[in-house]
Amino acid sequence: MSPASPALPKGVPNCLKKRQLLNDKVLSPALCREYGNKFLELGWQEDALEFFKKGDVADGLEKLTAYCLETGDAFLLSRLGPQEPQVWRRLAERALALGKLHFARRAFEAAGDDDKTAMVAGLLAGQTTAPDRAAGEETDEAADR
Repeated sequence: MSPASPALPKGVPNCLKKRQLLNDKVLSPALCREYGNKFLELGWQEDALEFFKKGDVADGLEKLTAYCLETGDAFLLSRLGPQEPQVWRRLAERALALGKLHFARRAFEAAGDDDKTAMVAGLLAGQTTAPDRAAGEETDEAADR
C-alpha cells in the first residue's frame, strides 16, 4: 500500500480543479490573484505563474521576477515573457554566483553577452577557465607561450 498524499492546505485547488479554473474563460483577475498568492506562499512558483499570467496580475508577476533574480532561475524568468538584456545580465550574474551554470549560460545568451556565454559554456564543458581569462586578460601561463 502506498501512503496517502498529503492534503492540500484549505483553499488551494487540487490539480483537476486548477486545470478547470485555468481553462475557465471568465475567471476574474481577483480570483487569479488570490490563487496565485496562495501558490506563491506554498513555494509553488510555476502554479502561481499560471494564475498571475491568466489574470494579468502585474504585482504577482513582479514578485516572481524578483524571485527569479534572487535565485538565478532563468527557466522561470523565460516563462514570464520577454525581458530587457539588463534583467537577463543581473540574473546571469546571480546564477553564476550560486553555481547554477546552466541557468547562467542561458541568461547570458538571452542578454546577448557572447563572451560570458562562452566562458560559462567552457565551465560547463569542464574547462578551468577563470572568469578573468574569459574577459581577455592573459595569465602567466598564456604570457609564457
